Amino acid sequence: MSGKITPKTVLNFNKKEPKKITLDNLLDISSTDNVSDAIKNLYGKQGLLCDVKPIDSSYKVVGKIKTVETDSYDWGTCIKGIYAAEPGDVLLIKCSDTEHAVWGEMASQAAKKHGLKATVVYGASRDTPDIIKLGYTVFSKEIKSRAGLPTNDGTIGDRLILDDMAICDGDILVGDMDGVVIIPQEKVEEVLEEVNNIK
Repeated sequence: MSGKITPKTVLNFNKKEPKKITLDNLLDISSTDNVSDAIKNLYGKQGLLCDVKPIDSSYKVVGKIKTVETDSYDWGTCIKGIYAAEPGDVLLIKCSDTEHAVWGEMASQAAKKHGLKATVVYGASRDTPDIIKLGYTVFSKEIKSRAGLPTNDGTIGDRLILDDMAICDGDILVGDMDGVVIIPQEKVEEVLEEVNNIK
């Protein structure tokens, strides 16, 4: 230790600089709460998908979005969405309602095999114990036993409007036990910088 010795210099001696938060370590160091606060500080909005939670509280995910939009009776478009996505993507499904589950064990097995990071359903999922046993990350608004049919009436890769947010392929989804936050792809760097200021 060089220079004047004070209580502050003693406390800070050999203190390491805090690790910089990036997308790769975001949920190891920070949380969706801080990401939402950062988005609010910068843009006056929360960036939050209301009422969407992980089916297991331990689930966390940060990844690039592939969008799907369909009726809750149609789980077929969701299966097609798996194969339209790239390995490492997060499938974000907007459903018309929560009357039927569009996601379950079979879809989770296919998504895991294809290399997806997670599926986030703005609607209902089912087969919860089997999905948890499989170890595939799923978030949804509700859990409901009944499913529809593979009518394949939905769309893949289109812009979604959810909770007054426009969400596109390539935007970043951040999810943990507190919820799901969306970062527009063109704003990732400034949001991360603000998260680093908050931590």
